[in-house]
Amino acid sequence: MVVKEFVQDSQAAGEVIALVILNVQGAFDAAWWPAILKEMRDCGGPKHLYKLTKSYFTQRTAILVMNSIRMEKELSRGWPQGSCKALA
Repeated sequence: MVVKEFVQDSQAAGEVIALVILNVQGAFDAAWWPAILKEMRDCGGPKHLYKLTKSYFTQRTAILVMNSIRMEKELSRGWPQGSCKALA
């Protein structure tokens, strides 16, 4: 509704409107964690956010158990739910 109102108000004022929509569904599934951390470090942002993110990315493992078979894979990218495909 906010976008619709913005467009209507802009049209009423005779302004030109451009709308760009990005579909990023699943974008994090391919995100490479070392690159994210490097960008965070290079940008000089708050150190506590860098450390929190680095901690989140540390020692992440996807585990798939089917019947009596158990497979584990250490992750370096993506989201654990999306990584199960790599184990199959």
